[in-house]
Amino acid sequence: MQPDYDCVVVGAGLVGAAQALALCQRDLSVLVIEAREPRSGQVGGDVRGLALSFSSRQLIEALGLWSVLSAQIAPIRYIHVSDQGRFGFTHLSADDVGADALGYVCPADYLADATEAALKEQCEVQWQSTLTRIDTGSEYAQIRIEGGAGTVNITTRLVIGADGMHSRVRETMGAAVQQRDYRQSAIVANLALQYPVPETAFERFTPSGPLALLPLSSGRHVAVRCCTDTELERLVGLSDKEYLDELAAGFGYRFGAFSDVGPRRTHKLVLQWADHIVDHRIALVGAAANTIHPNGAQGLNLGLRDAAALAASVGRVRSKGGDIGDLECLSEFATGRRADQRDVIRFTDTMAQVFASKIPLIGPLRDAVMLAADISPTSKRSLIRRATGMHAGTPTAGLQIIG
Repeated sequence: MQPDYDCVVVGAGLVGAAQALALCQRDLSVLVIEAREPRSGQVGGDVRGLALSFSSRQLIEALGLWSVLSAQIAPIRYIHVSDQGRFGFTHLSADDVGADALGYVCPADYLADATEAALKEQCEVQWQSTLTRIDTGSEYAQIRIEGGAGTVNITTRLVIGADGMHSRVRETMGAAVQQRDYRQSAIVANLALQYPVPETAFERFTPSGPLALLPLSSGRHVAVRCCTDTELERLVGLSDKEYLDELAAGFGYRFGAFSDVGPRRTHKLVLQWADHIVDHRIALVGAAANTIHPNGAQGLNLGLRDAAALAASVGRVRSKGGDIGDLECLSEFATGRRADQRDVIRFTDTMAQVFASKIPLIGPLRDAVMLAADISPTSKRSLIRRATGMHAGTPTAGLQIIG
């Protein structure tokens, strides 16, 4: 029996949209299920500046979207890392690894609009719909969808969960999750600097949590302030001027006055990972598989590598006439992703705990490590590749460059 679709992608966020587009480029029939309404196309609702690694650029280019976004993308050629009130610092440069850039920053709204526009054009999407059941069989999976049209049952070779850290697909497949609550939140806003430094991202570790500044193509910057849950209420209650003054002080006033701050958004910080990311006819990608601390801004990049790897794996199986939902084939995808996922989780989790530690000797030790990395070319290259995701390639072979 021929199923209704080759693949059903649950979730039309950035990773889910990229996953669906990559599969459509491989001539697979794809249905996307999304609980929310389509975006209105008006920017301003999401103030994040998304740091994209080189591997993410490869995938976005392969999907034909990089040229659409190029005017909004700011390259990062330099990264400055420092420890407030201490001697530790590290300067990273794209020249250290012979690259054009260490990463790129794109406003979240623009990236979401571009991927969603392509999704509407190339794939079938059911908006305001939720998956309520998955029954897997030897030849296909039958899923139940609740939406505006009522209850619908469809069949597919493969169900892909790209539905975030509270994934319904993961719950349905029975995957258990491990979680660490960092008892921290991130406050994100964009603002103007009196003395900006072009093409440079800054990360500064403070006693109350890390601070980050990411450049935007408009000349503004995205500021990310991590804080303990106990301090969040106070920070959210500050006036704009009070908040900007504290940010400027956290960076040692090196950028002069901070001004013209936009809306502040808060995000809870946790580490969460599924004990398995595939089952018969089911696979998890992005935050449905792993949710990580924003140190190094690797969460989205890790999810996009998941999507690229799964599309490549499915394409290979399909080209050989195999069953794309077979557990043995999906297990090869999971095995191939294990090292990258494990390494990113370990790196970001270690950074989060080391810089939050109150153990007296930890501060001087971490500063010594930062200085050693700054003066050792080998250590610096290793740190750059780990912190920016350059250690992981993106399997985009076979994707077409369109647009």
